[in-house]
Amino acid sequence: MRCLERAGLAVLLVALLFFGSAPAHAHKASDAYLQLQRKGDMIDLRWDIALRDLDAMLDLDTNADRKLSWGEVRARLPDIRAYALARLRLGQSQCVPAEAQQPAIEDRIDGAYLVLRLQAQCKTGAALDIDYRLFREVDPTHRGLLRVESEGAGGAQPTVRSLDPSAGPVSVPWPGSAGAAGADAETRADGGFFRDGIHHILIGYDHILFLICLLLPAVLRRRDGGWAPVLAWREAVWPMLGIVTMFTIAHSITLALAGLKIVTISPRIIEPGIAITIMLAAIDNIYPVLRGRRKLFSFLFGLIHGFGFAGALAELDLPLHDFVIALLQFNLGVEAGQLMVVAVALAALLALRNWQRYPPLVLRGGSALAVLVAAIWLGERVFDVKVLPFS
Repeated sequence: MRCLERAGLAVLLVALLFFGSAPAHAHKASDAYLQLQRKGDMIDLRWDIALRDLDAMLDLDTNADRKLSWGEVRARLPDIRAYALARLRLGQSQCVPAEAQQPAIEDRIDGAYLVLRLQAQCKTGAALDIDYRLFREVDPTHRGLLRVESEGAGGAQPTVRSLDPSAGPVSVPWPGSAGAAGADAETRADGGFFRDGIHHILIGYDHILFLICLLLPAVLRRRDGGWAPVLAWREAVWPMLGIVTMFTIAHSITLALAGLKIVTISPRIIEPGIAITIMLAAIDNIYPVLRGRRKLFSFLFGLIHGFGFAGALAELDLPLHDFVIALLQFNLGVEAGQLMVVAVALAALLALRNWQRYPPLVLRGGSALAVLVAAIWLGERVFDVKVLPFS
């Protein structure tokens, strides 16, 4: 039994070390949006890049007031263009984008974006080779969300793709071209949005912390005013499966509603709301504020967390059929990542459940630490400041 306890402690320590040493980035996953439209031999490109990401890379905030002005951005436009264009190659560098309009700033629900409008003269054939490497050297979370369409493609639907800067060049078919249908099916089958769903949950430290708060009491039962370990793993797994299922159903609902733009709520409301759900789940482990209705509150909290997953798909403005496919892949990826977290954490906690100090140290101590971290996140998100190296 001591070996199992030590193994469980080792797993938790590794998780804490990973959590504490991970690279700093905002909770909102780093995304840029590329829209390519082919008109004969001319390609029009709109490229939206988050100012927060450009600032993190190029230090645009010269007066360090945590607010980017148009003057600060405009003064660094040559550096921004040089940095971005060096990290996008079209048609094996045969198609060289040039600026078609002056850059502009566009406010979106998740912050301000710099909009670059470019054109390239290009004879590309049935497909376009794209080598996308934006922020590859500094941010492993970044993705480029691509939408490709052709003028006069006979009603063919746009091609959509998630671009991983570290994955190397990809070949994207032009809609309506010979063989595009098969290539598009292959693109869907490659599971790009499924991988993005896994990726999103694994870098979502607040979502992971919420799940761990739900898991901490799962291996114990209240008996005679105190805590006692469950006798068999099934006593922990099946109730926990019900709680996680309610959370999953709820965030799937709001992920779809937000992705379809039926319901839109600003991250300035959602992100503090997620921090509050963590605090409540952790406090309930110390004092039963939820009064035993953890399934109900897991569902309600899941509705809030679902909005935190949704932004990227909504911005692509896809036809309904393509949106449903992308949404399904992304959501399945989120669930797969979530199950990975739950399986590893629950195995470690089951190994520790007979440790005499589990209730005071792991359950109450771990929950108190979670309350502290979530309270700091709440302050960061309300007042737009940075305290912790992960958020």
